[in-house]
Amino acid sequence: MISRRSLIASSLAAASLGASGLPAFAKAPLAGRQVPGVFRQKIGSIEITALSDGFAPIGIEAFSNIDPAEAKRILEAAGQKTIAPTAINAFVVNTGAKTYLVDTGIGSNKAFGNTLGRMRANLAAAGIEPSQIDAVILTHAHADHAEGLITSEGKARFRNAEVILHEAEANFWLDEGIFSRAPESAKPFFVSARKSLAPYAKRMRKVKDAEIAPGLTLQLAAGHTPGHSVIRVSSGKDQLLIAGDTLHNALIHTVRPDTVFAFDADGKQAAESRKKIFDMVATDGIPIAATHVPFPGFGRIVRDGQAYRYVPAQWGDLA
Repeated sequence: MISRRSLIASSLAAASLGASGLPAFAKAPLAGRQVPGVFRQKIGSIEITALSDGFAPIGIEAFSNIDPAEAKRILEAAGQKTIAPTAINAFVVNTGAKTYLVDTGIGSNKAFGNTLGRMRANLAAAGIEPSQIDAVILTHAHADHAEGLITSEGKARFRNAEVILHEAEANFWLDEGIFSRAPESAKPFFVSARKSLAPYAKRMRKVKDAEIAPGLTLQLAAGHTPGHSVIRVSSGKDQLLIAGDTLHNALIHTVRPDTVFAFDADGKQAAESRKKIFDMVATDGIPIAATHVPFPGFGRIVRDGQAYRYVPAQWGDLA
């Protein structure tokens, strides 16, 4: 016989199980944000850590000498209706002996909104202090690569680091004659570069194509800027090319390497550099790490008929 007490007890037990008959637990709250943008990969004995600085809204109109309809077809073939927000990535290269940061993100500059400037927080999430960076290597001195060098007060963020960049890049931005002759529309780029480099004036190393440290070689790939460079990382039989702004969109620039980007100083030269680099990495099977492809920016450029295709790297444990 069922008593009133046993009926109440069984009802409470059923309620605790929920409609599925399984135990009912409190729902997890919505997170409302991503986990830290940190991803590591090994190149031989060298550890590369990708850091997300965030993303910026850049549309089809930023690409010229391509019909917008063709650009749209390229995107739609990959399931995209419009260009996805453009990533900005930086890379820490730890050789075991020294720690290098390749590019720095945009820092406190809010020109592209509040979705950027996350490199510092992600550097901390990776367990790396700014004081542990021995050198910052710049692919070039545009704001989204160099303004992370400084604090919001304009002081050096990396107090123990030297800054390494191609001499053609430093000479272009710091030359008074070039600055005075630059059109007004270009002056803000000079102001940004000069502001970023100023605190490092006495610890700036200007180089030509050369090995800048064991396993790290800087190579000029001019066009996007006069001194835009790529960095080859080598360890044992393994290699990686940190490609900077060789490509700004992994879909459009691989299908149409000749496409000019809005911020290219010399679009024709940038396209020629892009074609040479694509040919090299596709022929030699060298993976890349790129600033503006979706985070973490690791992948490969492979041939696809007369053009190329970007294949993102797969997630995995460190070897």
